[in-house]
Amino acid sequence: MILDDRYRLKNPELEAEIYYLTTKEGGRKSLVVNGYRGQFFYNGNDWDIQQEFINKDICNLGETIRVYIQTLSPDFHVGKFFVGKNFEIREGEKIVGQGKITKVIRPDFYYWDFESFYQKLPPESQIFDRINIENLKTYMKISLKNVATMNLKFIETFSNRNTMLTIQCFIKNKNISLRQIADRICEIWKNYQSRKNSFYKVELNVKGEICNFEILFAMWNNMYLTGKILITR
Repeated sequence: MILDDRYRLKNPELEAEIYYLTTKEGGRKSLVVNGYRGQFFYNGNDWDIQQEFINKDICNLGETIRVYIQTLSPDFHVGKFFVGKNFEIREGEKIVGQGKITKVIRPDFYYWDFESFYQKLPPESQIFDRINIENLKTYMKISLKNVATMNLKFIETFSNRNTMLTIQCFIKNKNISLRQIADRICEIWKNYQSRKNSFYKVELNVKGEICNFEILFAMWNNMYLTGKILITR
């Protein structure tokens, strides 16, 4: 039984098993308690999460514990998880735990890629026509008009089945972080896609001190479209 309700998660998104390394294995020097917030590391990036231990409040080093996980930035984890996916728990550069996903609770967290999208696409579906493309462009221009000072560029490459449309967002305002813009564009994009069967995922690209965001998407109704939204300076 959980003894401390303070760490009960309102909206758990993942279930996992985590083995916490012993001190000799390079892990922590003290045991881990319910609510511990080590960094959640996977796909090359660290993320903030909340943990809820399942039926325990304490995990001794060298033990494996079952946990619920809730991310603090869910848009950045959509489309990336499957049962058996490995991850690490870190403190800075130090690995203190090794885990694997045992259940994907939040439906849109399930992993997708363009190959799986095309496998599920009805064979009678057609590529977006000119009217739908122009409607999408207009929607993005209007929705982003007051978000930040930016230039929008639309590149159509229908010969590339995985990137038929690229939307480049060049942010001019240096006082606004790209993360803020990425969060806002995710909300705008989800509102547009809510009318269609859709998938998206956010990729974080870090090179030195430069950090850019890329939102991959695929959607269909009676027509389909794939592409990406690039957020850069």
